[in-house]
Amino acid sequence: MGPQLETPAVAVALVAPATIPAGGSYAVLQCGEDSAYVRDAYGGYFNVFRALLEEDGERWRVYRAVRGELPTDAEAAGIDGFVISGSCSDAHGDEPWILALVDLVRRAHAAGKRVLGVCFGHQLLCRALGGRTARSAKGWDIGVSCMHPTTAAAKLFAPLKLPVHMPIIEFHQDEVWDLPPHAEVLARSDKTSVEMFRLGDRAMGVQGHPEYSKDILMSIADRLLQHNLILDCQVDVAKASFDVRTPDKELWRKVCTGFLKGRLQSQQQKQHKLLL
Repeated sequence: MGPQLETPAVAVALVAPATIPAGGSYAVLQCGEDSAYVRDAYGGYFNVFRALLEEDGERWRVYRAVRGELPTDAEAAGIDGFVISGSCSDAHGDEPWILALVDLVRRAHAAGKRVLGVCFGHQLLCRALGGRTARSAKGWDIGVSCMHPTTAAAKLFAPLKLPVHMPIIEFHQDEVWDLPPHAEVLARSDKTSVEMFRLGDRAMGVQGHPEYSKDILMSIADRLLQHNLILDCQVDVAKASFDVRTPDKELWRKVCTGFLKGRLQSQQQKQHKLLL
């Protein structure tokens, strides 16, 4: 499908607390079915996200958005933060479940909920907030890529002291073309101009897969290769990329949890008070 431009709808009846208490409530909006490999090796993608993001005392649940399963307004009101997963679908598509998810994300953001989008989720978050996504003119990006944080990211994540290179696993052929109004780029790469973005302190998208490991990536690549959706040379490049650099999963855990759980803002506030 061609690129689409949408404006955010005014919503809603979900109310978010000013700060997220310890032991908060979170939900993964799963936008793809579990592959046989991930189901057998990890128990499903929900567990993969939990392994990256969950901490003691928190409550996590999954909604199978790809099946049309989304939280009711009452359920959403009790959720502090949402994580939108990857998918084999296009974030600019018009399938009913995608449109329903766009609507939920708009309403959650309007209510002040924290939303973290990953890959497809990054693109869908952009669309829901008024940006534009479409196919990348450079084709597939598969393997370990090196993101370069912007000055805005260095400031936002100052407590983490971000390195100039942030390796992450990528697997996508769509990308963000135009940011939502008032959003800012947090990272770029040689292949993708918007690897990360944020809108305020409640919405952040990451084009890569901080939750992935090499075995998950290669299982997907092998499956797509068997269906002639990618080429042998692309799989070879993906494999070789792990010899060049290693994804910094611990750094990405800190980045994602820091944003999703509101820690960065509270740390910046503390630092500001010390300077007064």
